[in-house]
Amino acid sequence: MVDPLPHRALYHMQILKSGGDIADVEGEMAFEWQDSCDGWSVTQRSQMDFLYTSGDAARVGWSLTSWESKDGTHYRFVSRELTNGEVTAEYRGDADLSKSGGKAHYNKPQAHDTALPAGSLFPTQHSLVLIEQAMKGTPMLWAEVFDGSDQDGLFAVSAAITPLPEAARKEADQRRELKGVPGWNVSLAFYAPKGETAEPEHEQSLRLYANGVVDRLVLDYGEFSILGTLSKIETLPKPSC
Repeated sequence: MVDPLPHRALYHMQILKSGGDIADVEGEMAFEWQDSCDGWSVTQRSQMDFLYTSGDAARVGWSLTSWESKDGTHYRFVSRELTNGEVTAEYRGDADLSKSGGKAHYNKPQAHDTALPAGSLFPTQHSLVLIEQAMKGTPMLWAEVFDGSDQDGLFAVSAAITPLPEAARKEADQRRELKGVPGWNVSLAFYAPKGETAEPEHEQSLRLYANGVVDRLVLDYGEFSILGTLSKIETLPKPSC
């Protein structure tokens, strides 16, 4: 049984590999996971300064605020993309799932629906299933995940799970929230749904722990990649439901 730790985490983001027209990246990402009794409330926000090889610069922001029922059948979301403080895209809606599949309804920017195939997962449920499989020693997980972060919001996600090296284990034990908590290296590859592309659109690498905390992540966009390191974590109170 996975027992997520309600928490607020702050990550320092910096360039790991430059390439293409990206010369440098630096900023912060915040993640908040709260227990709201009947569901999980999750907020993710990032703000990063991009320096381009042309000498131009831009402050790029992104946020996703969501609520997901604990049975994994209902989901609400608001996603925004920003450049230099201006909102350049916003997606808002809700979704429902059953054993036979489901549907996501967007009411912003334009009203439309996205069909969700049977077996689809919402983001928190995907994280919980991923931890469950890791605890069982399962090395792989394939799932279609809907998060509402773009026009369709549906991705096919391949996860490879490996044990945490001893050095990383000792490092994690320095934090009260992670001391003695099992952890794994998780590599995620995000594909367009329905096998539309053979290559992933982007990849992520996480150091994920059994309580849902991540203390290191790499966002790999092919030509360049960004490293996120946990700089601060705060445990949030569990509600009296």
